[in-house]
Amino acid sequence: MRLTAIVKKYGIILDKEKDQHFMISDEMMEKMIKLADLAGSDVVLEIGSGIGTLTRKLLATNAKIIAVEKDDVFVKILRKEFQNYKNLKIINGNILKLIGDIKFNKSISNIPYSIAEALITRLTRLNFDVCVFSVPLNFFQIITSKFGSKKFSTLSLRVKSFFSVEFGFYVSKEMFYPQPATDSVVISLRPLKIDEYKENPEKYILREVFLQPKKKLKNALREAVINLNKKIYNKDFTKRMAKSFIKDLGIDKEILEKRNPGISDWETVLERIRLHKSLFVR
Repeated sequence: MRLTAIVKKYGIILDKEKDQHFMISDEMMEKMIKLADLAGSDVVLEIGSGIGTLTRKLLATNAKIIAVEKDDVFVKILRKEFQNYKNLKIINGNILKLIGDIKFNKSISNIPYSIAEALITRLTRLNFDVCVFSVPLNFFQIITSKFGSKKFSTLSLRVKSFFSVEFGFYVSKEMFYPQPATDSVVISLRPLKIDEYKENPEKYILREVFLQPKKKLKNALREAVINLNKKIYNKDFTKRMAKSFIKDLGIDKEILEKRNPGISDWETVLERIRLHKSLFVR
């Protein structure tokens, strides 16, 4: 059943203020599913299932689907429309609070755009194979921007240290109902692998630092360098060696004492790490 028919059937009034924009293009949804390369053994998380337009297509793949929806009215519709599907689990709740307890290996979702940054941050602590998301064009430009560009931010750095981001395709705002304010992009998000960290050890160091947000930078860096050697290079590395490493980097003490470094601080840290790659493994 098409979105407009479901809206009419249940007398739904969609609310832009609640980020309720649903993809109406069958072609776009099918392309999203193709990007994830689904198999019957996959457990797929759909975030913000709405009234089930993408859900219906996901169920046809025979993968196990976990649909999470916050809106109580939409959840009732989902349960009625898909009551006979055994490969579907519907969860009523806030994905930002629940995602840490959900076991899945892939996600295909037209995510609510207002939670994009918070969701990506939570994904950095989870294990999965791939996430295929539609995101605002501006958000895509931020997370793929380079140092020195106007859009570069700590979010850009965080994403680059955990994931490879691949462009899928553009989706014009006309492909949603009601139309959002911006065009969208479908992306594939994949966690970086050990070999990728071996080639880019600075990304692993930043990854480990981001996983320790309450520590001063000097302490987080020390643990990061130790873990880099042990987990990526399979070499012993003591605290004394890590302290020596950080000292050799020559980063200003003022920066090392910070718990929330700014983007200019990160630029300094990255520059020093890249200049001293020979110090990574001793």
